[in-house]
Amino acid sequence: MKLLCITDPLTHPPTDTTVELYNRVAEDPRFELFHLEAGRVGDGSALPVTRVSHPLAFAEFLALAEWPTTPAEFAEFDLVFSRTDKPYPPGHMEALIRHEDDTRFIARPSSVRKQDDRVFCRSVASRFMPTGIVTRSLEEAGEFIRSHGKVVAKRNRSYGGKGVARLSREGMRWLVEHPRGVRQEHDTLEGILEPLFASDPEPFEFVRYLERVTAGDKRVLVVDGDIYGGFLRVATDGGWINNLTSGGAAYPATVTPREEAIVLATCRSYHEHGLYALGYDFLVDDSGEWTLSEINASGNIAGYGELERTSGLPVYRRFLDWLTAFPTL
Repeated sequence: MKLLCITDPLTHPPTDTTVELYNRVAEDPRFELFHLEAGRVGDGSALPVTRVSHPLAFAEFLALAEWPTTPAEFAEFDLVFSRTDKPYPPGHMEALIRHEDDTRFIARPSSVRKQDDRVFCRSVASRFMPTGIVTRSLEEAGEFIRSHGKVVAKRNRSYGGKGVARLSREGMRWLVEHPRGVRQEHDTLEGILEPLFASDPEPFEFVRYLERVTAGDKRVLVVDGDIYGGFLRVATDGGWINNLTSGGAAYPATVTPREEAIVLATCRSYHEHGLYALGYDFLVDDSGEWTLSEINASGNIAGYGELERTSGLPVYRRFLDWLTAFPTL
């Protein structure tokens, strides 16, 4: 199988799972792995691709842009796997969408663009999630925040704990806390919201803050309706951002019957749009029960290696077996 992976290696830290994915595919004789720089998708059909025939040290992965390339077309590949991090390069998604009829994408680009809107997740799964709204209205956001006292604001298109902030009131002042301990205060809530909205042109999601978030963030991996398992991500600094890319640590976790029911009740809405590889995130609610936080469906889902290491199961083998059958699905 000829597999084309698309990303910008310079956006990935050493612990990022894209490097691990490249190496697992390169080691598997069933695949011919090719790399395409995210910024070079372009408008034409000629793609400057690089053959990756062996596992890469991280320094080699970072230097892929300097490797020799050969021209290719999307139609030459059996499967395309975009691992491009957000924010996407200008015109990137539009270029991929134009080639949806030429090849098979693990995550259909037009559907990725649609589900990236946080409204999509809430339209599918709001009944399983903490109370929240998606808006750019200062009045609506202010009313929600004042009603709940403490909320998390999430940028529409972000990942890995980036683009989130915690808003709350302390005495007579309003406080916004960004990841990595950055804090700002203001006399009015509008003084917090106006620069927040100015930082991104799209709507923000505002969600009731869960006080037990320090218990961890459970990631459950789902592929084509099959639940691979789950693992727990816990911040090592006692903070409220548990993502591994923000310094969290991974621990074994089980998938509860309730979580399984939530997956089965919602995953079909993604699969029918050509989004098969999903990452469900669960947090502990104030009642002590695990509740759905969000569903990640961009295709650039992390955690296969962490699930393999924490569970002892052959997770990558299962995922790569699925990829080899993908063209016949």
